[in-house]
Amino acid sequence: MKVTLLGTGTSQGIPVIGCGCQTCKSTNPKDKRLRVSAYIEVSGYGINGNNTLKILIDTSSDFRQQMLANNFDDVDCVLFTHHHIDHIGGMDDLRQINQQKKKKIDIYGNQLTLDEIKITFRYVLDERLQKHNSVPLLNFHYIDSNPFKINNLEIIPIEVFHGNLPMVGFRIQNFAYITDASVLPESEYAKLENLDVLILNALRIRPHPTHFSLEESVQAAKRINAKQTYFTHMTHDLMHDTTNELLPPNIQLGYDGLSFEI
Repeated sequence: MKVTLLGTGTSQGIPVIGCGCQTCKSTNPKDKRLRVSAYIEVSGYGINGNNTLKILIDTSSDFRQQMLANNFDDVDCVLFTHHHIDHIGGMDDLRQINQQKKKKIDIYGNQLTLDEIKITFRYVLDERLQKHNSVPLLNFHYIDSNPFKINNLEIIPIEVFHGNLPMVGFRIQNFAYITDASVLPESEYAKLENLDVLILNALRIRPHPTHFSLEESVQAAKRINAKQTYFTHMTHDLMHDTTNELLPPNIQLGYDGLSFEI
C-alpha cells in the first residue's frame, strides 16, 4: 500500500489570505498546506482489470490542484469523513475521471454525510444531466460502524466526534486515517492497535472546541502507539520545522506530498 497526503491544512489553507505571520510567509514548501485529503493505492485489489485499487479520502476544496500536482489521474472510490465544505468542496471535479475512465465512482460515508452531500450537490442526482456526463457520476454507499469491503479489501470505520458531529475515520490494513476529531471514544482505541502508520489531526497549540490541539494529539498518538504517526489538518500556528523539533521522531507533522509505503 502506498499513501500520499494530498493536503494537510485546515479549511483556510496555508498561507491564509491576508496573513503575514511567520508560517504564512515561510519559504519552506512544507509550510504550504492545501485543504486536507489523502490518496491511497492498494496493490492486489484493483477493479476493471487494474491491479491497484485507488482510494481517495475526501474531495477537498483543492482536489483538482492536488491531483495535478501529484500526477494522479484516476480514482476508484472516495471515503468521506464528514460533509464540511473543505472535505467535499472539490467533488465536482470527479467528472473528469468519469469522462476519461468511462466509469462511475463509488463513494462511501455515514448517513448524515451522504445525505448532506446530496443536498450540497443536488444537481448530481438530476438524471437529465447524468445522461450527458455533465455531473459527477456516483454510486452512493451508506456505511455504519461495521467493517465493509471494497473489492475484498476490508475497511474498518473509526467512529469519532468533531465537536458534536459524528464522523468517520478509516483503518485499511495497518494504516489508519483520522481527521477533524475532538473526541476519540474509548471503544475505538481497540480498532487502532498494531498500526504501522497513523494519520491524526492536530489543529494548533491552543485548545479548540471541535479539534484536537497539538498536545491532545500527541497524547492520543502515544496511547495508540503506531510505529509512525503524522499529523494533519494544521493551522498556521504550527510551523513545520520548529514544531517537529519539539516532537519525538515517531510523531511528526505531515506535509503536502508526503508519500510512504506500508
